[in-house]
Amino acid sequence: MNTLMNNNTTNNSVLELFIRFSFIFLTFLLYILAAACFGQDYMGLMQDSLFNQVRLVFFVLITLAPLLFIPVVPVINGATLGSLGCILFIALAVGADLSLLIPIMFPMLYAVSLQLSYLQTLFWIIFTNTSILLALNTHNAWGTPVMEGTIYNKLMFAMISVIVTFLFLLLKRQYLYIKNLTASIERLDQAYQKVVDANLDFQTYALFAREEAMEKERRRLAGELHDIIGYSLTNVIMLIQAAQIGKGDSEQTHAILEKARLHADESLKEVRYALATLRAEPADRPRGANLFLKLTQTFQEVTGVTISVDFANIPSLLPVKTEKIIYRLIQEGLTNAFRHGKASEISISFWYEQNSITLRIRDNGNGGSSLINQNTDHIVERSGIGLAGLQEQVEQLGGNFTAGAVSGGFILEATIPVQETEEGNK
Repeated sequence: MNTLMNNNTTNNSVLELFIRFSFIFLTFLLYILAAACFGQDYMGLMQDSLFNQVRLVFFVLITLAPLLFIPVVPVINGATLGSLGCILFIALAVGADLSLLIPIMFPMLYAVSLQLSYLQTLFWIIFTNTSILLALNTHNAWGTPVMEGTIYNKLMFAMISVIVTFLFLLLKRQYLYIKNLTASIERLDQAYQKVVDANLDFQTYALFAREEAMEKERRRLAGELHDIIGYSLTNVIMLIQAAQIGKGDSEQTHAILEKARLHADESLKEVRYALATLRAEPADRPRGANLFLKLTQTFQEVTGVTISVDFANIPSLLPVKTEKIIYRLIQEGLTNAFRHGKASEISISFWYEQNSITLRIRDNGNGGSSLINQNTDHIVERSGIGLAGLQEQVEQLGGNFTAGAVSGGFILEATIPVQETEEGNK
């Protein structure tokens, strides 16, 4: 039952890893397209040495791409600084070519926006824009004059970078909101799980604790009866023997016998009182099939899940220990089917043979369909904490337990010996 929280955590980790790889792939794609565009537009327009140096810088940018998305702040800052150096080198070489500069700016913008704090993101945006705008002034690039970009180009570059950063910050905010919401749902689910477990334990205790207490009371009364009868008979026998061997007159003998009669009468009253207490009718609770039927009907009314039960040849009365573990098995099977398997139909069947009861619970949920051999109906073992505890209890009684995914759903099956226990347990 506790596997749900672990599944949610695993799903979140897989999703985050997928997002990071997606951004790395997008970065690779942008850098490769930008390098291809540069090679096509500037071949023959630059000195060969400068052209080759810029192409080498593009290769360095591609190498730094994965480092931008490693979830370690110092690594992100170092990769951002290295990427900015490469972008400045390209800007000094090509000038205000926005079709080239803006694509290679994108990866750095969404890397810092999505991963760093708001203050660090603001610092990198201001520092990057200022550095690149200064690089677009008139200058000489390796002896070749590069004209200053127009005001229009500079404003366009600054506006695009700010707008893109703002959009990614909004995306980051939504992502954090969803992440916190998911964490809250996991905490609530954990709390709900504890409440469910406590409720199941309470239900079981309420059903069986009274009967166990009555059994202890019966044993206590049986001990009292033994003491009362044994003590009383011993005293009566001694008084009769005293009357038989006594040498006194008839009045003394009569007094001894009268004392024995009074003592026997008093003991008889105590025995009758103890027997009346022992015969007191307890508050009835459902037993056997009626108990299990009440459990399934209540669950069906609360959840809306369709439950069919086939009691077959189940005995009308079962030992309390056997009845209790079957009750818990049904509880666990129904709860797992509803919460984890999202089942809409559950079937429960019993079969009694050779002093053993076989309980089979099958649902149509998705309780591990990825683990199924679709060509067979073979059960794949998969026990959670609750099922593992029940399996241990079943095996302690000498029974067998299996639980796992099958084609079209999930099956819990247990064979439990019906052992003749001490009197009162049946």
